[in-house]
Amino acid sequence: MTDRTVLRRLLGLFAAFAVICLLAGASRMRPPSWQLVSLGGDVMRIREALSMFVFAPAIAVVFWLIYRCVGVGRSYLWTDVPMVLAIYCVACGMGMHDPTNRMSAVYRETGALTPEVRRSLVFFDDQVGHWIFWAGFVLGTWVLGIQQALSPLEQKMGTAWRVGLECVSAALLWVMLTNLWDEYPSTRVDLCVIAAAVAVPLGVQRVLCRRVSLSRLPVLVVIYPAYLGSIAGTLACWLVRYGKV
Repeated sequence: MTDRTVLRRLLGLFAAFAVICLLAGASRMRPPSWQLVSLGGDVMRIREALSMFVFAPAIAVVFWLIYRCVGVGRSYLWTDVPMVLAIYCVACGMGMHDPTNRMSAVYRETGALTPEVRRSLVFFDDQVGHWIFWAGFVLGTWVLGIQQALSPLEQKMGTAWRVGLECVSAALLWVMLTNLWDEYPSTRVDLCVIAAAVAVPLGVQRVLCRRVSLSRLPVLVVIYPAYLGSIAGTLACWLVRYGKV
């Protein structure tokens, strides 16, 4: 594929990824009334169904297509396997999170939630599901960074392409910030995870792409501002709100 073809596909896929993430974030943080309609049973509403059966699969498919596009169709077993695991973990984590949260809320309000069951739900949600999602997030970022280092563009991308990718990065940054800055101090560990996720692409770039311009590494043009900006923005917000981090 030519550089233009790669950039056109990447920009479209990243834009789709950002839109899905924005919709998933809005559904999670501020669901409209129609999403709160029950689909039957105690815990399954349209909101949870969208998270499990629409947003999670859509993110998984787009994530895989981005990976394939970055590699220009090249397939390596040692990157294919981690990417499949990353996609599984992200989708699995999303599928575990919302239903468990809903169960905790519903049964707490009815008084039917015993301390033992509540501890189990909290463990399933905040420990197992939370860290399965983050494992997929980190692993996927590492694989994309390595794949990009192995397959840089032949030439530097033009200004228009770079601006388009930076706009996508800004949308992803907003999703990350809105999920991080309102949950102090529990998300301090999450900031460390994001730092670990971006550290590997940075290290790989320094080792394998030291002489390659960032304008030939479009995936990193998306990752760096979103990840580093989410860390800096969240810390700045906490300093303003709470006077500490």
